[in-house]
Amino acid sequence: MERITYCLIFLVALLLSVGLLRGVDHFLAKQVIARDAAILTDKFEHLIKTSAAELNTLPEITFDSFECTPQAEAQLKRTVFDANFIRWVGVTKGLNIYCESNEIIREIHNVKHHQISETYSLGVLESATEEQLELILIRNMGDIFYVASLIPLAPRYFVPMICESCLEYKMSFDSKPFLVFDFESFDEEAFISEVVSLTSPYFEAEFELSGNRDFYEQYTYFSWWGVLIIASILAAWVTYIARLWFNHSQSVHSQIIQGIKRSEFIPFYQPIVDSRSQKVIGAEVLMRWQRQDGSLMPPNQFIPYAEANGLIVDMTKVLLAHVFNDVKQLAVTREPLFFSVNIVPEHLDNDDLYQLLKGVVESGELKQHRISLEITERHPISDLVAARKMLDKFYAIGIDLKLDDAGTGYGGFSYVQNLGISTLKIDKMFVDTIGHQDNFNAKTIEAIISFAQKSNLNIIAEGVESHEQVAYLSEHGVYSIQGYVYSKPLSFDDFCAGYSH
Repeated sequence: MERITYCLIFLVALLLSVGLLRGVDHFLAKQVIARDAAILTDKFEHLIKTSAAELNTLPEITFDSFECTPQAEAQLKRTVFDANFIRWVGVTKGLNIYCESNEIIREIHNVKHHQISETYSLGVLESATEEQLELILIRNMGDIFYVASLIPLAPRYFVPMICESCLEYKMSFDSKPFLVFDFESFDEEAFISEVVSLTSPYFEAEFELSGNRDFYEQYTYFSWWGVLIIASILAAWVTYIARLWFNHSQSVHSQIIQGIKRSEFIPFYQPIVDSRSQKVIGAEVLMRWQRQDGSLMPPNQFIPYAEANGLIVDMTKVLLAHVFNDVKQLAVTREPLFFSVNIVPEHLDNDDLYQLLKGVVESGELKQHRISLEITERHPISDLVAARKMLDKFYAIGIDLKLDDAGTGYGGFSYVQNLGISTLKIDKMFVDTIGHQDNFNAKTIEAIISFAQKSNLNIIAEGVESHEQVAYLSEHGVYSIQGYVYSKPLSFDDFCAGYSH
């Protein structure tokens, strides 16, 4: 079954990797094609502007005064010779050519053009002797024109091309007449295309670079074989990580089970001090995992996993066994202390915890000291009515309930109203805002204190780290303080040593 699971993980990761790589490859190819389309459009603009500037060097003429003299022909030839993009220049009216730069007089079969500026038009000329169309630039002088035939703007002149007959560069001018001019073409349908738009006061044009699959493939970075190889490597890596995670989860699970059997989950005690008398009045019991080698594992490395996988109840039983043994060692002459043990909603699903605590309370082993429960509102209780019925049993044997992390989670004040909470514990996130009046949470802490006092609830502030915070809390009637300002969490021996003073 495990092998089938890993095979499925590999196949899913392989398919996702192939899709991702092809998607990235396609995106990058589109970006490069878009860049090349923009380059060609810029080249076309440059061709028109440069050619227009060269036609501007020719003299103004009129139909009545113009004569095709040798000097005029020489000037037209010199213009072609000096120009970068012009291969023929003629003087025309309608379809008649009156003078041109070439030795052979050409015949114009048809011409379509439209205005692109005040004095210039762009058109397509169909010669009577050639099947191919020519792109022409026309300088309009009223009743007569200079016409220049422009060199084809072949994309391969400006963009590296490996394939043959695989692309098309088409210009479409939205005008009357509608003008379309292709520099190259292919017979198949376009596999990919990129359109660049240009707008001027005289025309709107689209320049489309398109091509077949051969054209597209030259822009891609990976072949199918390359994609499969890279995707296979990625899928193998994902499968390996999944296996490590699964083995680690299994390892953590089995290690916690072993830790429960060996009673490795021990309590540390963080004192709760009355700031008025500076006396310890109780402690919160915090779980630590003491491994066989004596090392301590921080709770954030195992408690979230234990809570998510149904192990926290058995871990709490181990912890309480240590707590009961520790509390029995306290001398009866010492002032009474409470020890708050953290629980989760799962502890209230049955009466196992109740029966355990009931037996200890009735045995008298705790002497004058007592056990309290702390529940955090960060974990939702699905059935408050059933939870209250269970909690009433604890209340009947003198065990009260504190609300930890008040104001930070799901339950809020509904827990106070429905669960018989005796004490609110103000979370460190609110205590930290003391002295920051512009902070929203600084106002929240005052609201929590006010609510607790009006509801006749006890208040404990946790996470207190400075005497300034202690002073602020005292001013607001909060005297039960838990935090590093007095002590960090301590082993039982260290707690007893500090308590004795």
